[in-house]
Amino acid sequence: MGRDLTLLERKEIGMEILDEIQRICDDMGIRFFLAYGTLLGAVRHKGFIPWDDDIDIWVFREDYERLLIEFNKRCRNDFHLYTYNNRSNYPYLMAKAVSTKTIVREKFFKQLDGIGIWVDIFPLDYVSEENTIAIPEMVKLEHRRWCALFKQSTIVGKIKLFLYNLIQRDTTYHDFAADPSAFTKEIHRRHSCIVPAARVKSPTSENSIKNLTYPASDFSQTLMVPYEDRIYPIPVGYDNLLRTVYGDYMKLPPKAKQKLDKHLMSVCWSDV
Repeated sequence: MGRDLTLLERKEIGMEILDEIQRICDDMGIRFFLAYGTLLGAVRHKGFIPWDDDIDIWVFREDYERLLIEFNKRCRNDFHLYTYNNRSNYPYLMAKAVSTKTIVREKFFKQLDGIGIWVDIFPLDYVSEENTIAIPEMVKLEHRRWCALFKQSTIVGKIKLFLYNLIQRDTTYHDFAADPSAFTKEIHRRHSCIVPAARVKSPTSENSIKNLTYPASDFSQTLMVPYEDRIYPIPVGYDNLLRTVYGDYMKLPPKAKQKLDKHLMSVCWSDV
């Protein structure tokens, strides 16, 4: 492996990935929106949250599926999109657009070949009556997916999963031996809905458990806002979205919590 990247370099690589996503989305006529902590950073800090280096985006399901098919055909050689559709034992619910110039070693999962600094791409689904009724089943599927992550977890990850499963029921040996991608695909199949409705949601662990949804009208338009030295799109209803997820989002957390999440043990330049 090459040398470790500084935090500033990690952020810059993340924005390079986001720029490539934006270029491809513009070419394909796809709308995307900054999401979660990235949206919060755009509104509160006009860029990254100072103690964060992640980038998350939302894309409506129909465009998300198009992006999964087209991204690797259209992107530069130093980027790649990984997903549960093109990689067995893929541990994540969302797709990741990755810089292949970098290599990431995570705290909870064993190193995955080819995975470097990434941007998380979350699909947005309209909330149909079917996936509202199926919430308990979604929670159970998410639990089973976590069990399936056991064999590719680090020692720290295995301990975390073991403690998590002490309070769960309906766990079988077969869940621990399964390919997590199978559960991920089923979660997405049940969430997937492109028929317009009043509310939308994204298939994430937290949303499955809390049944967190957003008004579709919050995504009816995009606003272009400054982010570091670039300009990226956010949903017109950003205030309601951020209040739903974070509450009083303009209030900074206590100093003790203003620190970088240590889920990444190392981020290096690739030798390739």
